Amino acid sequence: MLMDKLRDGAQSKIAKIIFWLIILSFALAGVGSYLNRPASNDPAVVDDEVISAQTLEQSYQNERSRMQAQYGEAASKLLGNPQYLAQLKKSVLERLVNQVLLNHQATKAGIRLGDEQIKDVIRQMPEFQTDNKFDNKKFIAALSRVGYTPESFANSMRQDLARQFWLDGVLTTDFVLPSEIQTLESLYQQKRDVKIITVSANAFSKQVSITDQDIDSYYKAHSNEFMQPEQVKLNYVVLDTKEMAKNIKPSDSELKNYYQQNATQFAQPARRKVAHILISDKDEKVAEKKANTLLEKLKAGADFAELAKTESADTLSARRGGQLDWFEQGVMDPAFEKAAFALSQKNELSGVVKSAFGYHVIKLLDKQDAIATPYEQVQKVVQQKYIDDKVKELFAEEQQKLSDSGFENPDSLDAVAENLKLTLQKTEFVSAQQLPAAINVPAVQEQAFAEKLRDENTNSEVIAVSDSVAVMLHVMDYKPSSVKPLAEVKEQVVAKLQIEKAAEKAHAEALAIQNKVSMGQSVDDLVAKLNAKVEEKKAVSRFGGDIPASLAQAVFKLAKPVDKAVSAGFYADDQGNQSVLILEKVYTTEDTKESQLKQGLSQQLLKLKQEEAYGALIEHLRAKADIKYAPEAKELVD
Repeated sequence: MLMDKLRDGAQSKIAKIIFWLIILSFALAGVGSYLNRPASNDPAVVDDEVISAQTLEQSYQNERSRMQAQYGEAASKLLGNPQYLAQLKKSVLERLVNQVLLNHQATKAGIRLGDEQIKDVIRQMPEFQTDNKFDNKKFIAALSRVGYTPESFANSMRQDLARQFWLDGVLTTDFVLPSEIQTLESLYQQKRDVKIITVSANAFSKQVSITDQDIDSYYKAHSNEFMQPEQVKLNYVVLDTKEMAKNIKPSDSELKNYYQQNATQFAQPARRKVAHILISDKDEKVAEKKANTLLEKLKAGADFAELAKTESADTLSARRGGQLDWFEQGVMDPAFEKAAFALSQKNELSGVVKSAFGYHVIKLLDKQDAIATPYEQVQKVVQQKYIDDKVKELFAEEQQKLSDSGFENPDSLDAVAENLKLTLQKTEFVSAQQLPAAINVPAVQEQAFAEKLRDENTNSEVIAVSDSVAVMLHVMDYKPSSVKPLAEVKEQVVAKLQIEKAAEKAHAEALAIQNKVSMGQSVDDLVAKLNAKVEEKKAVSRFGGDIPASLAQAVFKLAKPVDKAVSAGFYADDQGNQSVLILEKVYTTEDTKESQLKQGLSQQLLKLKQEEAYGALIEHLRAKADIKYAPEAKELVD
């Protein structure tokens, strides 16, 4: 989906672990695309609906940008790994097929979302808001950075929401039994005492010998660990409002005219201080009738403050006789605000006013009209606002000029830079994460590595880096991902081999300790000989932070000791150190937050059940559907 709705705020550690397992199960199947495809060869057809190469390419670029923005250099390494790319291609294509199948089910169910519903959803998205209000400029800029128009984004949202509504109706029928929660809670509350005997790999590092053949063999067998991510060499030009602002030097007369034309911006805003009585009821007619009755009493001389204390549904202001703090326009409910600002005389009463909260009677306590600030006191502010407004106009004009010039001179940025008097900037070969900092955003990364630009040797479109910076690119050269030369990574290979070989020797010694432990024999002599570290860990919890999570996982994999049998196992850390784990005791402790724990476990177990149901549903829909893959795509999914 375009927008991730999995923000359930689960706080327990088990909840977080289960939550991330769910997320990871969808990570590779996220929005993405299929690479290296002929434009005319659509990869799949699902019940006569085509999944186009263009859709896949755009989705791939969006997913790539998301990964690079979230994981940085780690994402570049992954995307430079051919094996990973092959899996990504497969997962992406399968996910898009699944989405089409679900879309068809939503359509059959008659789920339709109107334009106003979609608009309301979009307006509520925090990504498109400024000061908690929908910002259309921010909306347009955000969409342009990811290659959407308002219409295409709305259509995608419509499809996503319809699909999700249908899924919610299917998956919310699952439930969790109390016995399931009890079992899961018991496992979560379990504690274990364990003895850890650690043989250090470092103690064997001097005994390790590494030959050239070892290095060559390891390098070939682990080539995917030494990948150079794909790189591009770019020419680019930048439009920056900061640079534009330097050339805007308004005269005093221009500033005074601007001040006069925008006087309200440089004035202390009008304010009102009112008291109110709020009447609310499930039956609106009852509430309205009661409010009108109160208004008549007030007109007849009843004390406003006393009635507010006894009758107002706004209990906070009622304690103060209905009195509210001073407020400016744009703060209150629109209907309430309009009525309050319409009052002009102190102690004047409004009529009955309907708002989103109920019915009000408002009394004016005090008012302050807008007060103009003299030009001399706000001259610097006026100048900055004037420049800001001019820069916005100029920025829009220059972006259009840049777009036109780039289109008219598609094979180079030389003429573009000359026409707009911009500096032509250049890079050497860089990966996505090595792009110049000023333009290193997902939208630029997407365009810089898009096949279309380099295949057609054409300028990019104008790319919005931010609300104040735009850029146009031209890819001058390209290097696909490749294995780094052995000479370049030899030191890394040797270091990895040393750890691996030392770990093998340490493991052999640790195995001898485990064998003796399993037979009930003393290991004191071996521990002393190897200078092994012995630790006693008490009350280890499954998801506690007292030991590394991977070690805790190994401890809880050990079978519960039966009679006199010894339960022992292995654990190796990322440095190759080998530990023998000896389970000494298993028990359960009470948790003072039992109700919260049960609630969290119930929610997460329900999520897991829903994921299982989702998997079964997809399998069923696929079995019934007519899914045809293009030959090239079929190689991936077979």
